Amino acid sequence: MPTRSETMIDRVVDVLEAFKTAGAPLTASAVSRRTGIPMPSAHRIVNDLVRTGLLERNDALTLRIGMRLWEIAARSTPVLTLREIALPFMEDLLAVVKAPTLLSVLDRNDVVNVETLSPHNPQATNVTQPGVRLPALVSSPGIILVAFAPPDVRDDILETARITRFTAHTVVDRTELRRFVEDARRVGHATIPRWIYPDATGIAVPVLGADGDALAALSVTKPFDVGVPSDLLPAMHTTARGIARAVVGGASASPTNSPEIALLKQQLRRATEVR
Repeated sequence: MPTRSETMIDRVVDVLEAFKTAGAPLTASAVSRRTGIPMPSAHRIVNDLVRTGLLERNDALTLRIGMRLWEIAARSTPVLTLREIALPFMEDLLAVVKAPTLLSVLDRNDVVNVETLSPHNPQATNVTQPGVRLPALVSSPGIILVAFAPPDVRDDILETARITRFTAHTVVDRTELRRFVEDARRVGHATIPRWIYPDATGIAVPVLGADGDALAALSVTKPFDVGVPSDLLPAMHTTARGIARAVVGGASASPTNSPEIALLKQQLRRATEVR
């Protein structure tokens, strides 16, 4: 497998990335095969990552992402705060639409799923779970995030982002994709039929920041053959506005941001620091 591995940091990232799509613990030899890193170097990197707690090794000598890496991400990323704020709103929307309900963010030329809530026995196919990454130009969250991105970001993605055909219905022509993005910005939502799954239509609306740019995309996956129910978009826009208000104005008012809680968090960090 080709790998850039130009620096040690590149190799460490490649090793950690190998676990993202593995779906199961890996051995050091499997890491080497997945990354293309020579076996001695892969073992050395893996041992260093285990020593620092970024990977964990069990009794069977297989490896998985370590608790320390999860802890670093949980303490630092604003995406988790967004998810925490959005989750109650998404649960209310799920109760109404009874279809997979997703929250996604834009990361360069990709869309990263932050949260997915699904009803029992969903009628439409949806395999996009938290942490799954998709090319920005193949899904309803991606189209709406690009539509409500800053103009320079929008143009760059439309001109350079990779385009992947998932089904016979996936639009791969850049001129037509630009039209989809422009229409989505004009009407305030994106309806994308059968681009990823032949039986599903994705409908997405933006969660807008104070500057009018998208903080995230809220989307629902419905069966292709039922169309878009008339009450779906109003419910989605109401939910998106609620999330936006909470993100922009509610976080600073949260009791967990009080000086006392901040001091307690600092004390807990110091007490549990890895030395």
